[in-house]
Amino acid sequence: MARFTIQLKNGLAYADMSEASLEGLLELFEFDKKRELERYCRSTVISKSDFANLVLACEMSGVPFLHRISYRDIVPEHLHLSDLDHKALADNGVGPLGPEAAKAVRKMAQIFEERRYLVGHMFCNPDLSRWHFFCFDQRDLEERRPNHWKEGSHVHFMNWLWPNQNAQTVWSGFVTGNYKPGNSIHLRFSHEREAPENESGGASA
Repeated sequence: MARFTIQLKNGLAYADMSEASLEGLLELFEFDKKRELERYCRSTVISKSDFANLVLACEMSGVPFLHRISYRDIVPEHLHLSDLDHKALADNGVGPLGPEAAKAVRKMAQIFEERRYLVGHMFCNPDLSRWHFFCFDQRDLEERRPNHWKEGSHVHFMNWLWPNQNAQTVWSGFVTGNYKPGNSIHLRFSHEREAPENESGGASA
């Protein structure tokens, strides 16, 4: 396995990172066999803060990988406001909504239920021989409502170990389409970093 470390520079925003806090996340990048990686991912939890710190480190120093990000809103076609919807809202004025204006308002409200905010992160070395791709939308990260994955909040992950896949085609497919890789791994995602045992606040024996 190749070993990676995070390079820290005094005064930069990610100077409070430690290798210990990122150990579980960095371990994902070290496997040379897909089966071993899949086994590791079954018990792995990525924290929001560690993932953000890794992104920032790569953006600012290029270590341990180059980083690219893509994000966009996907709104179903039937929820786009038409010229008639805009006219109904403008004609309604102040006061109770008429039937057509009310219909337009319901359509606007439904956007927040059905839209997808799709985000992708690609980590790679300069020659693209080793790459790691994460993607998710707001539904994948949902904690307050039932998640569509039985294990809860998660991100999708795949990398250079996947057969018949490469960084360019995976990235192109993501940024040009309504796309999440169908054969990706689900990785548990936590919005809070897990505290080390000696910081958990438990009483000592």
